[in-house]
Amino acid sequence: MIKVALTSGTASQYTDGKTEVNVEAKNVRQMVAALERDFPGLGTEIQQSMSVAIDGVILPDPYLEAVDEDSEIFILPKIGGG
Repeated sequence: MIKVALTSGTASQYTDGKTEVNVEAKNVRQMVAALERDFPGLGTEIQQSMSVAIDGVILPDPYLEAVDEDSEIFILPKIGGG
């Protein structure tokens, strides 16, 4: 199982306030699917308006990135800029 950290706003919307959840996944795509299954709407929210950081690096296209139980995974709001 991998541990996924969520911001408090995201957690309060989808996970009844849990800021850390565990799911079975080998890559980010599987993680997002598992989060959607366990917390309906969360996977869609991640795809549309969130960023994924693995081991301190925010990845622009993380869906094929491998994850394991030692990975530090954070789901964050996308930062706008321009």
